[in-house]
Amino acid sequence: MTLVMAAAGVVSPGKGTYNIGFNSDDETQFDAYDIAELLDLWIDFCAENGFRTDSVDYVERVCDCGED
Repeated sequence: MTLVMAAAGVVSPGKGTYNIGFNSDDETQFDAYDIAELLDLWIDFCAENGFRTDSVDYVERVCDCGED
């Protein structure tokens, strides 16, 4: 599924750390302020590594890291 679909109800404004599971058994982590920044990071990551952007299995917020 797409990142936006997987992130619905999980990503909210404010600095946070997110795990993104993809391709059934891979995971990566990003620090992002909101869905727009997370999406930009994800698209760049996929382009650099040859992954499809619609390969997301889940998104989880693992840290509310600092101030907004």
